[in-house]
Amino acid sequence: MSEVNASDLRIIESAADVMPLYEVGAGDQPRTGIEVEMAFFDPDKPGMPPMNVAQNKIVQDKGNERCGEQCVRNEPSSDMLEVSSVALGPEHLSTIMRNMNGKVKFLTDIAAETGLKRSWFQEQPAATAEQLFKNVVDVDRYQAFFAPPRADMMDIATYFFVCKSNQVSVSYRDPDHMLENVRRLYFLAPFLFLLTDNSSGFDEGKTFSGHAGMRHRASLKDRGVYPSYLFTAKTGTDYIRAHIDNVMNNPLFVYYKQTGEMVRLPSGTWTSFNKLRAEGLNTATNYFFAQSVLWPDVKIAALKNAAGEVNNHRYEARMFGVGIHQHQTALLITASLAFNADFARKTDALLKSFGFCVSDPAKCSKVLSAAYAAAREHGGKFFDIEYGTGNMQDFALKFADLLEEAYQGQNFSAELAPALFICRTGHTDGKVNRAMFPTLERSMDFQKSYDPGYFQDPNLCAHMILNAPKAGKSISA
Repeated sequence: MSEVNASDLRIIESAADVMPLYEVGAGDQPRTGIEVEMAFFDPDKPGMPPMNVAQNKIVQDKGNERCGEQCVRNEPSSDMLEVSSVALGPEHLSTIMRNMNGKVKFLTDIAAETGLKRSWFQEQPAATAEQLFKNVVDVDRYQAFFAPPRADMMDIATYFFVCKSNQVSVSYRDPDHMLENVRRLYFLAPFLFLLTDNSSGFDEGKTFSGHAGMRHRASLKDRGVYPSYLFTAKTGTDYIRAHIDNVMNNPLFVYYKQTGEMVRLPSGTWTSFNKLRAEGLNTATNYFFAQSVLWPDVKIAALKNAAGEVNNHRYEARMFGVGIHQHQTALLITASLAFNADFARKTDALLKSFGFCVSDPAKCSKVLSAAYAAAREHGGKFFDIEYGTGNMQDFALKFADLLEEAYQGQNFSAELAPALFICRTGHTDGKVNRAMFPTLERSMDFQKSYDPGYFQDPNLCAHMILNAPKAGKSISA
């Protein structure tokens, strides 16, 4: 969750005051980077409880000391820590991946030194939101949000505590470049959710045969999934103006006084940036806070200078699961869509052939809604579901060919291998997990016993590891 500079007291009178912060200058160099959320648990205690607040602080402090920068960050729940890669231009994807792989490894190693183990799955299969709510990290913002959660915000709190994801950020060239990519990523989102899924099949200890992360995101309602103006904006500037209006009217449950103190409103009571004008609190702090508590699947998020002041924006693709290869897969796909015009054009044509009107999105709101629902409630079918006017497995096969072509001759065959394998076989990590560990007991047994060395090679997916001869198992198609 993005942090906010609580001392930015500039008054924001209208959209014109913030619009320049979304319009990237012609001399700015587009960049991309990854954020990975990892969940940890204690394998030696009864019930294998999630990492607690004290353990979290030990791991985070050691991680930042070893990293030499503030690269390990908290999320609201103490069971989770996030690491961020360097942000570089698209010609440096190998460097970005090496940087992230190093950080994932050292954080996992530090956790092991503390007696903790990384979750094999993208979530903690048996952990309930109620259990996780008892371990809110000691950060003022998260304490105000969730200690305890407001009665009318349990869905939002559950999403933040139960779900984990990877995010890929891109600092766009200009507003039109941003809108092209945001729109394309939304039409791809149901497919990308399943492509990178590493779920266990259990949500808060109960069987769920669809995509639990998508279900929790849907509970965010107007704060999540995709905004209505995705289908009406004609230009990138239109989209930004609609986004700014959405930010200014976003219902707030917390806001900042001019002193920097946070005010938490009681359950059932809301304000907004526009309502705060009456108190003279229409500050930059409250504007960027209102923006930070929107959580769509492709988020417009702030970029900051060394002083913590917002000086630009990026888009953040947030529909990627967490596991072995997922951060690399997410980066390779998102970066190529952003910076490889030929791949982007061919992907748009593929989407159009499946009924997604990327060039005329107003016609496609029902098509996208149906695709989201099919992926969210796939019922164990994974890629064997409707996707637009076709079948997702058929789309995946064609997409794999385009992705492989996009990186031809660039020495990324090893990094692409998991995504291409999954596209061409349908063996997502989530599907493999369910086949190998069909009960919660077996999932938890594997959590306790699996070899953490599995995470050492991010060029593998679950099927490549668990279907090896030594596993003695085979996953049927």
